[in-house]
Amino acid sequence: MKLRVTTFNCENLFNRYAILDQPWENRSYEKLVQAVGLVSIASRAGDLAPYALSEIQRNNTAHAILDSAPHILAVQEVENMYTLRIFNETFLDGYFDRMILIDGNDPRGIDVGFLMKTGLNAEILNVRTHIDDAEKGKTIRRTAFLNLGYMVTGAIFSRDCLEVDVKIGGKVLTFLANHFQAQDRTKASITKRTAQAERVAELGKAAAAAGKLPIVLGDLNADGKADKSLDALKSSPVLADPFKAIPAKDLWTHYFTAGKEVSRLDWILPHKSLKVSSPTILRKGLTTKAKQFYDGPRYPTIGQEGTEASDHCPTSVEIEV
Repeated sequence: MKLRVTTFNCENLFNRYAILDQPWENRSYEKLVQAVGLVSIASRAGDLAPYALSEIQRNNTAHAILDSAPHILAVQEVENMYTLRIFNETFLDGYFDRMILIDGNDPRGIDVGFLMKTGLNAEILNVRTHIDDAEKGKTIRRTAFLNLGYMVTGAIFSRDCLEVDVKIGGKVLTFLANHFQAQDRTKASITKRTAQAERVAELGKAAAAAGKLPIVLGDLNADGKADKSLDALKSSPVLADPFKAIPAKDLWTHYFTAGKEVSRLDWILPHKSLKVSSPTILRKGLTTKAKQFYDGPRYPTIGQEGTEASDHCPTSVEIEV
């Protein structure tokens, strides 16, 4: 069979709790813990977008996922498992029946998730997290700051490298789902991302040595050209890049609104022995501000600021298993 694998940064998929919608004097424990819907972040300051706007945006996020039709989906920027389950039930009509998400190291609380399509004849054999992989010569420290969040220092991964072994079609595929350090054009971010890529390359080689077939995927936060941070993955002896077949001008997955520029941040790198086809970048969910780069069809409710599915595009391949 052909296994369709997709990675998608959902851009700040968070919960809204009932306490946010009720006057403080009417508070209760039940209202505090009940999540009544999903919201979007209006800005980097962390403020919430209006609920009605979030409803439109999250519906477009769901459209982008459903149009990608994945059997396996890696997601980034999801708040927690509870959020993922609500999103799957409310917006995706139970499209997935197996979901994995482990709270990672990001101070904003954005995590990496792994989902499998309902009814897919596949077995999850093992799950490993790498949130406790320490940087060379460093000790991981976790510190909570009142009103400021939760900080982790000394860890290789900014969020996690979520490693999942899946048995399907007589093969064991090892998915390494990632969300690397963000680009801020500083030496520190490049150094951090380089260490992450090197560690993932090591994990891929270890999986291959154990007779498994690694697939690295996720938001790697670099295009592989502006800096050398992804070199360890690009030159890996066990991985291949099926997107090389796409012309350079079309090989982008992210639109940066402030800079009005596009780049390739989202990657899928399967084991070199796997037969891979149909590398696809779905752009129907992008903001209309990206018209100079993409003038194709969009979902009909995209228009008002904050209604786009994400600033990233779902990125997919088909793998023969």
